[in-house]
Formats: sequence, structure tokens, C-alpha cells
Amino acid sequence: MKRVLIAYSKDNKLKEIVEGLKLGFEFNDIKVDLETIPTNSPAVYFSKYDLVLIGSPNLGLFGGNLDPKVDMFLQNIKRAVGQEVIAFVQERFFGRSKALKTLMGKLESEGCIVKDFRELKDKESAKRYAKGFRL
Repeated sequence: MKRVLIAYSKDNKLKEIVEGLKLGFEFNDIKVDLETIPTNSPAVYFSKYDLVLIGSPNLGLFGGNLDPKVDMFLQNIKRAVGQEVIAFVQERFFGRSKALKTLMGKLESEGCIVKDFRELKDKESAKRYAKGFRL
């Protein structure tokens, strides 16, 4: 059975999006582990997953900023080199490209292979995306 990790910053809107992703992947018989990114992140091993998704709200007055906890989380990941990942942020009018580029850059600096990047609007759009994704 394929296995996916969805790690995300604790945010009410982002939580709905993550629930949609989880439902979509489970529709395709993929086991999903959810990890909210805490302030002090313990080590997380990416190697046991077929795919990892990392999500952050799009913060700042004009958007484009990530949750600072994402940086700490990424500093504590283990066995990430060559791991396929998807970067996603919560849809927002301003700053979406900047936020995604920042997140993708951080993931690539850890040796991850960014397979896709997305701005997701809501639970339904996330569910449709995950249902259509093939591992």
C-alpha cells in the first residue's frame, strides 16, 4: 500500500484543505499520515513515505510569507534527499507565487524533489486534486 505524509502548519483554513487532500488520497487506497507542524518539531523521517506534502498558510499583509514553524520543521527532517514532495499553500489574492517559490526553495535545499506545487482554495478543490494524483 502506498503511503503519504501531509505535514502542515496549524491553521483552520489549511486544516480543511488537508482534510480534503486526505479524503482524495484515501479514495485511491493510499494510507495518509497527518502531521501538524509544532513549534518544536521532532525529527521526521521522509524515507518511509512514497510522497510527502508540505503546506503553509500564505501569511503577511500582502502575502508571500510562510509560517516560521515550517523552517524549523524542515531543519529537523531526516532522509529527505531524493524524496518526492508537493509544496502547497492556502489560496490568497496576493503573494501566492512568492510563498510557493519560497517553500519550494526550502524543500529543494534539503535535497527533496518537488514533484508539484499548488495553491489550494478549499476542501473540495484539494479533494479533487488528490483524487486525480497518481503515485
